[in-house]
Amino acid sequence: MSDGKAIVFCEGQYTTANGKTAHGLVRFTTRYNVAGVVDSKAPTGDAGEVLDGKPRGIPMFSSLQEAYEKTKPEILVIGAVSEGGFLPPGYDEAVVWALSHGLDVVSGLHQFLSDEERFLRLAIENNCKITDVRKMFRDKKRFYTGEIANVDATRIAVLGTDSAIGKRTTAVMLVQELRRRGRRADMIFTGQTGWMQGWPHGTVIDALINDFVSGGIEGAILESWNDEKPECMVIEGQGSLVHPFFPGGFEILAAGQVHGFILQDAPGRPHLDGFPGYAMPDPGRVVKIAQLLSQRPLIGIGLNHERLPLTEAENAKKALRRRFKVPVEDPVVDGVEQLADAIENLR
Repeated sequence: MSDGKAIVFCEGQYTTANGKTAHGLVRFTTRYNVAGVVDSKAPTGDAGEVLDGKPRGIPMFSSLQEAYEKTKPEILVIGAVSEGGFLPPGYDEAVVWALSHGLDVVSGLHQFLSDEERFLRLAIENNCKITDVRKMFRDKKRFYTGEIANVDATRIAVLGTDSAIGKRTTAVMLVQELRRRGRRADMIFTGQTGWMQGWPHGTVIDALINDFVSGGIEGAILESWNDEKPECMVIEGQGSLVHPFFPGGFEILAAGQVHGFILQDAPGRPHLDGFPGYAMPDPGRVVKIAQLLSQRPLIGIGLNHERLPLTEAENAKKALRRRFKVPVEDPVVDGVEQLADAIENLR
Protein backbone atom coordinates (compact mmCIF):
# COMPACT_ATOMS: atom_id res chain seq x y z
CA MET A 1 0.00 0.00 0.00
CA SER A 2 1.35 3.42 -0.99
CA ASP A 3 2.27 6.02 1.62
CA GLY A 4 0.52 8.59 -0.56
CA LYS A 5 0.70 10.74 -3.68
CA ALA A 6 4.11 12.40 -4.02
CA ILE A 7 5.85 14.98 -6.15
CA VAL A 8 9.62 14.68 -6.49
CA PHE A 9 11.56 17.93 -6.29
CA CYS A 10 14.72 17.79 -8.39
CA GLU A 11 15.30 21.38 -9.46
CA GLY A 12 18.25 21.74 -11.83
CA GLN A 13 19.38 18.14 -11.33
CA TYR A 14 16.97 15.75 -13.06
CA THR A 15 19.08 15.41 -16.19
CA THR A 16 22.31 14.92 -14.19
CA ALA A 17 23.68 12.06 -12.10
CA ASN A 18 22.78 14.05 -8.97
CA GLY A 19 19.14 13.38 -9.78
CA LYS A 20 19.57 9.68 -9.06
CA THR A 21 16.99 9.58 -6.25
CA ALA A 22 14.39 11.03 -8.60
CA HIS A 23 15.51 8.62 -11.33
CA GLY A 24 15.02 5.66 -9.01
CA LEU A 25 11.52 6.78 -8.01
CA VAL A 26 10.45 7.44 -11.60
CA ARG A 27 11.61 3.98 -12.65
CA PHE A 28 10.13 2.11 -9.70
CA THR A 29 8.54 2.59 -6.29
CA THR A 30 5.80 0.89 -4.34
CA ARG A 31 6.10 3.27 -1.40
CA TYR A 32 4.79 6.35 -3.20
CA ASN A 33 2.38 7.15 -5.98
CA VAL A 34 4.69 9.48 -7.89
CA ALA A 35 2.49 12.12 -9.52
CA GLY A 36 5.19 14.34 -11.00
CA VAL A 37 8.77 15.62 -11.02
CA VAL A 38 9.60 19.30 -10.56
CA ASP A 39 12.60 20.72 -12.43
CA SER A 40 12.27 23.98 -14.36
CA LYS A 41 15.58 23.33 -16.16
CA ALA A 42 14.57 19.91 -17.54
CA PRO A 43 12.61 19.30 -20.75
CA THR A 44 8.84 19.17 -20.47
CA GLY A 45 6.83 16.01 -21.05
CA ASP A 46 6.97 12.58 -19.47
CA ALA A 47 9.63 12.12 -16.79
CA GLY A 48 10.33 8.60 -18.00
CA GLU A 49 10.87 9.72 -21.57
CA VAL A 50 13.18 12.51 -20.41
CA LEU A 51 15.13 10.01 -18.31
CA ASP A 52 15.60 7.07 -20.68
CA GLY A 53 13.08 7.32 -23.48
CA LYS A 54 10.46 5.15 -21.79
CA PRO A 55 7.13 6.85 -20.91
CA ARG A 56 5.92 6.14 -17.40
CA GLY A 57 2.93 8.43 -17.08
CA ILE A 58 4.73 10.82 -14.72
CA PRO A 59 4.68 14.45 -15.92
CA MET A 60 7.47 16.98 -15.58
CA PHE A 61 6.53 20.32 -13.98
CA SER A 62 8.36 23.62 -14.01
CA SER A 63 7.24 24.76 -10.56
CA LEU A 64 5.94 23.46 -7.27
CA GLN A 65 2.81 25.57 -7.66
CA GLU A 66 2.00 23.96 -11.02
CA ALA A 67 2.63 20.46 -9.69
CA TYR A 68 0.54 21.17 -6.59
CA GLU A 69 -2.42 22.53 -8.51
CA LYS A 70 -2.46 19.73 -11.09
CA THR A 71 -1.73 16.69 -8.90
CA LYS A 72 -2.93 17.57 -5.36
CA PRO A 73 -0.02 15.72 -3.69
CA GLU A 74 0.38 14.77 -0.07
CA ILE A 75 4.17 14.41 0.01
CA LEU A 76 7.23 16.18 -1.36
CA VAL A 77 10.32 14.01 -1.83
CA ILE A 78 13.77 15.56 -2.21
CA GLY A 79 14.95 13.93 -5.44
CA ALA A 80 18.52 15.24 -5.69
CA VAL A 81 21.73 14.35 -3.89
CA SER A 82 24.82 16.47 -3.30
CA GLU A 83 28.42 16.03 -2.24
CA GLY A 84 28.34 15.82 1.54
CA GLY A 85 24.61 15.12 1.61
CA PHE A 86 23.57 18.71 2.27
CA LEU A 87 20.36 20.26 1.01
CA PRO A 88 21.22 21.71 -2.43
CA PRO A 89 21.13 25.52 -2.72
CA GLY A 90 17.59 26.80 -2.97
CA TYR A 91 16.01 23.53 -1.88
CA ASP A 92 15.30 24.96 1.57
CA GLU A 93 12.75 27.25 -0.09
CA ALA A 94 11.02 24.20 -1.56
CA VAL A 95 10.88 22.55 1.87
CA VAL A 96 9.36 25.70 3.38
CA TRP A 97 6.85 25.90 0.52
CA ALA A 98 5.84 22.27 0.91
CA LEU A 99 5.37 22.41 4.66
CA SER A 100 3.48 25.70 4.36
CA HIS A 101 1.08 23.97 1.97
CA GLY A 102 0.53 21.00 4.28
CA LEU A 103 2.76 18.48 2.52
CA ASP A 104 4.86 15.89 4.33
CA VAL A 105 8.54 16.06 3.35
CA VAL A 106 10.84 13.07 2.76
CA SER A 107 14.61 13.46 2.46
CA GLY A 108 17.42 10.96 2.15
CA LEU A 109 20.20 13.49 2.74
CA HIS A 110 22.76 13.47 5.54
CA GLN A 111 21.44 16.88 6.59
CA PHE A 112 18.50 16.06 8.83
CA LEU A 113 15.66 18.45 8.05
CA SER A 114 13.73 17.35 11.14
CA ASP A 115 16.53 18.73 13.34
CA GLU A 116 16.15 22.26 11.98
CA GLU A 117 13.89 24.58 13.94
CA ARG A 118 12.67 26.52 10.89
CA PHE A 119 11.34 23.34 9.28
CA LEU A 120 10.15 21.67 12.47
CA ARG A 121 8.09 24.69 13.47
CA LEU A 122 6.32 24.75 10.11
CA ALA A 123 5.69 21.01 10.27
CA ILE A 124 4.04 21.33 13.67
CA GLU A 125 1.98 24.36 12.63
CA ASN A 126 0.66 22.59 9.54
CA ASN A 127 0.36 19.08 10.98
CA CYS A 128 3.03 17.71 8.62
CA LYS A 129 5.63 14.99 9.00
CA ILE A 130 9.31 15.25 8.08
CA THR A 131 10.98 11.91 7.33
CA ASP A 132 14.77 11.81 7.24
CA VAL A 133 15.49 8.36 5.87
CA ARG A 134 19.11 8.16 6.98
CA LYS A 135 18.11 9.23 10.49
CA MET A 136 15.89 6.13 10.72
CA PHE A 137 18.99 3.93 10.40
CA ARG A 138 21.55 6.06 12.26
CA ASP A 139 21.17 4.40 15.65
CA LYS A 140 20.77 0.80 14.49
CA LYS A 141 23.50 -1.23 16.19
CA ARG A 142 23.40 -4.85 15.17
CA PHE A 143 26.71 -6.67 15.38
CA TYR A 144 27.68 -9.36 12.87
CA THR A 145 26.93 -12.86 14.19
CA GLY A 146 27.68 -15.27 11.35
CA GLU A 147 24.07 -16.47 11.24
CA ILE A 148 24.15 -15.78 7.50
CA ALA A 149 25.62 -19.27 7.18
CA ASN A 150 22.05 -20.55 7.68
CA VAL A 151 20.71 -18.61 4.68
CA ASP A 152 20.29 -20.91 1.70
CA ALA A 153 19.85 -18.26 -0.97
CA THR A 154 22.09 -17.34 -3.89
CA ARG A 155 23.46 -13.89 -3.11
CA ILE A 156 24.70 -11.59 -5.86
CA ALA A 157 26.33 -8.19 -5.32
CA VAL A 158 26.00 -5.45 -7.93
CA LEU A 159 29.23 -3.46 -7.77
CA GLY A 160 30.38 -0.49 -9.85
CA THR A 161 33.43 1.29 -11.19
CA ASP A 162 31.98 4.59 -9.90
CA SER A 163 29.15 6.07 -7.88
CA ALA A 164 25.85 7.05 -9.56
CA ILE A 165 26.45 4.54 -12.35
CA GLY A 166 23.33 2.37 -12.27
CA LYS A 167 23.96 -0.27 -9.60
CA ARG A 168 20.56 0.09 -7.97
CA THR A 169 18.72 0.23 -11.31
CA THR A 170 20.39 -3.00 -12.42
CA ALA A 171 19.64 -4.67 -9.08
CA VAL A 172 15.96 -3.69 -9.26
CA MET A 173 15.63 -4.93 -12.82
CA LEU A 174 17.30 -8.23 -11.97
CA VAL A 175 14.86 -8.93 -9.15
CA GLN A 176 11.93 -7.99 -11.38
CA GLU A 177 13.18 -10.31 -14.15
CA LEU A 178 13.77 -13.21 -11.77
CA ARG A 179 10.29 -12.78 -10.31
CA ARG A 180 8.86 -12.68 -13.84
CA ARG A 181 10.39 -16.12 -14.33
CA GLY A 182 8.67 -17.41 -11.22
CA ARG A 183 11.74 -17.25 -9.00
CA ARG A 184 11.53 -16.05 -5.41
CA ALA A 185 13.88 -13.05 -5.43
CA ASP A 186 14.48 -10.04 -3.22
CA MET A 187 16.64 -6.93 -3.37
CA ILE A 188 18.67 -6.02 -0.32
CA PHE A 189 18.87 -2.24 -0.40
CA THR A 190 21.92 -0.49 1.03
CA GLY A 191 21.01 3.16 0.34
CA GLN A 192 18.21 5.57 1.10
CA THR A 193 16.56 5.42 -2.33
CA GLY A 194 16.02 1.67 -1.95
CA TRP A 195 13.95 2.40 1.15
CA MET A 196 12.02 5.08 -0.75
CA GLN A 197 11.29 2.55 -3.47
CA GLY A 198 9.58 0.38 -0.89
CA TRP A 199 11.94 -2.60 -0.70
CA PRO A 200 11.27 -4.21 2.68
CA HIS A 201 14.73 -5.54 3.49
CA GLY A 202 17.90 -3.53 3.73
CA THR A 203 19.86 -0.88 5.55
CA VAL A 204 21.48 2.46 4.76
CA ILE A 205 25.12 1.66 5.26
CA ASP A 206 26.50 5.20 5.13
CA ALA A 207 24.19 6.15 8.00
CA LEU A 208 25.54 3.43 10.30
CA ILE A 209 28.47 3.52 12.70
CA ASN A 210 31.24 1.60 10.97
CA ASP A 211 31.32 -1.20 13.55
CA PHE A 212 27.73 -2.09 12.68
CA VAL A 213 27.79 -1.94 8.88
CA SER A 214 28.46 -5.67 8.48
CA GLY A 215 25.84 -6.50 11.07
CA GLY A 216 23.33 -4.26 9.33
CA ILE A 217 23.87 -6.04 6.02
CA GLU A 218 23.69 -9.47 7.61
CA GLY A 219 20.58 -8.49 9.54
CA ALA A 220 18.80 -7.37 6.37
CA ILE A 221 19.68 -10.65 4.66
CA LEU A 222 18.40 -12.65 7.63
CA GLU A 223 15.15 -10.67 7.70
CA SER A 224 14.65 -11.33 3.99
CA TRP A 225 15.31 -15.03 4.49
CA ASN A 226 12.97 -15.31 7.47
CA ASP A 227 10.20 -13.36 5.74
CA GLU A 228 10.34 -14.66 2.18
CA LYS A 229 12.83 -17.54 1.84
CA PRO A 230 14.01 -16.16 -1.53
CA GLU A 231 15.97 -18.35 -3.88
CA CYS A 232 18.06 -15.33 -4.84
CA MET A 233 19.02 -12.05 -3.18
CA VAL A 234 20.51 -9.20 -5.17
CA ILE A 235 22.49 -6.83 -2.97
CA GLU A 236 22.65 -3.22 -4.10
CA GLY A 237 26.20 -1.85 -4.25
CA GLN A 238 27.45 1.54 -3.08
CA GLY A 239 30.27 3.70 -4.44
CA SER A 240 33.19 1.67 -5.77
CA LEU A 241 35.93 -0.51 -4.34
CA VAL A 242 38.54 1.93 -5.71
CA HIS A 243 36.69 5.24 -5.29
CA PRO A 244 38.76 7.64 -3.14
CA PHE A 245 35.71 9.70 -2.14
CA PHE A 246 32.97 7.07 -1.97
CA PRO A 247 34.73 3.77 -1.23
CA GLY A 248 32.26 0.94 -0.99
CA GLY A 249 31.74 -2.71 -1.80
CA PHE A 250 34.07 -4.64 0.48
CA GLU A 251 31.57 -4.74 3.34
CA ILE A 252 28.90 -6.01 0.93
CA LEU A 253 31.14 -8.76 -0.43
CA ALA A 254 32.34 -9.79 3.03
CA ALA A 255 29.21 -9.44 5.14
CA GLY A 256 26.93 -10.64 2.34
CA GLN A 257 29.02 -13.78 1.74
CA VAL A 258 28.14 -13.47 -1.94
CA HIS A 259 28.24 -16.25 -4.51
CA GLY A 260 29.08 -13.98 -7.42
CA PHE A 261 29.01 -10.35 -8.51
CA ILE A 262 27.94 -8.17 -11.41
CA LEU A 263 29.92 -5.07 -12.34
CA GLN A 264 28.29 -1.87 -13.55
CA ASP A 265 30.54 0.23 -15.82
CA ALA A 266 30.25 3.40 -17.93
CA PRO A 267 32.91 3.23 -20.66
CA GLY A 268 32.01 6.70 -21.96
CA ARG A 269 32.40 8.44 -18.59
CA PRO A 270 35.64 10.47 -18.71
CA HIS A 271 36.22 10.74 -14.96
CA LEU A 272 34.71 9.82 -11.61
CA ASP A 273 31.32 11.45 -11.21
CA GLY A 274 31.80 14.95 -9.80
CA PHE A 275 35.60 14.71 -9.68
CA PRO A 276 37.18 15.81 -12.99
CA GLY A 277 40.74 15.27 -11.73
CA TYR A 278 40.21 11.53 -11.19
CA ALA A 279 40.05 9.20 -14.19
CA MET A 280 37.63 6.29 -14.28
CA PRO A 281 39.29 3.05 -13.14
CA ASP A 282 39.89 0.23 -15.56
CA PRO A 283 37.10 -2.31 -14.99
CA GLY A 284 39.67 -5.12 -14.94
CA ARG A 285 41.23 -3.61 -11.85
CA VAL A 286 37.89 -3.52 -10.04
CA VAL A 287 37.07 -7.08 -11.10
CA LYS A 288 40.43 -8.37 -9.91
CA ILE A 289 40.07 -6.71 -6.51
CA ALA A 290 36.51 -8.01 -6.09
CA GLN A 291 37.59 -11.53 -7.02
CA LEU A 292 40.48 -11.42 -4.55
CA LEU A 293 38.25 -10.14 -1.77
CA SER A 294 35.34 -12.50 -2.34
CA GLN A 295 36.95 -15.51 -4.00
CA ARG A 296 33.84 -15.50 -6.16
CA PRO A 297 33.36 -14.97 -9.92
CA LEU A 298 32.28 -12.06 -12.02
CA ILE A 299 29.10 -13.33 -13.68
CA GLY A 300 28.12 -10.37 -15.83
CA ILE A 301 28.51 -6.69 -16.64
CA GLY A 302 25.89 -3.97 -16.80
CA LEU A 303 26.77 -1.15 -19.17
CA ASN A 304 25.75 2.45 -18.58
CA HIS A 305 25.64 4.05 -22.04
CA GLU A 306 25.97 7.68 -20.96
CA ARG A 307 27.90 9.83 -23.47
CA LEU A 308 27.99 6.97 -25.98
CA PRO A 309 26.15 6.95 -29.31
CA LEU A 310 24.30 3.70 -30.00
CA THR A 311 27.02 2.24 -32.23
CA GLU A 312 29.76 3.04 -29.71
CA ALA A 313 27.72 1.49 -26.91
CA GLU A 314 27.33 -1.69 -28.96
CA ASN A 315 31.07 -1.77 -29.64
CA ALA A 316 31.77 -1.26 -25.94
CA LYS A 317 29.56 -4.22 -25.06
CA LYS A 318 31.32 -6.42 -27.58
CA ALA A 319 34.73 -5.41 -26.25
CA LEU A 320 33.71 -6.16 -22.65
CA ARG A 321 32.31 -9.56 -23.67
CA ARG A 322 35.54 -10.49 -25.44
CA ARG A 323 37.66 -9.34 -22.53
CA PHE A 324 35.76 -10.80 -19.57
CA LYS A 325 33.93 -13.74 -21.20
CA VAL A 326 30.64 -12.93 -19.42
CA PRO A 327 27.28 -11.57 -20.61
CA VAL A 328 27.16 -7.80 -21.02
CA GLU A 329 23.88 -5.86 -21.22
CA ASP A 330 22.79 -2.24 -21.12
CA PRO A 331 19.92 -2.76 -18.66
CA VAL A 332 17.81 0.28 -19.56
CA VAL A 333 18.11 -0.54 -23.28
CA ASP A 334 18.49 -4.33 -23.48
CA GLY A 335 16.89 -5.51 -20.27
CA VAL A 336 18.69 -8.00 -18.03
CA GLU A 337 17.70 -11.43 -19.35
CA GLN A 338 21.27 -12.58 -19.94
CA LEU A 339 22.39 -11.35 -16.52
CA ALA A 340 19.45 -13.15 -14.92
CA ASP A 341 20.43 -16.30 -16.82
CA ALA A 342 23.89 -16.01 -15.30
CA ILE A 343 22.38 -15.82 -11.81
CA GLU A 344 20.16 -18.84 -12.42
CA ASN A 345 23.16 -20.80 -13.70
CA LEU A 346 24.83 -20.37 -10.29
CA ARG A 347 22.12 -22.33 -8.52
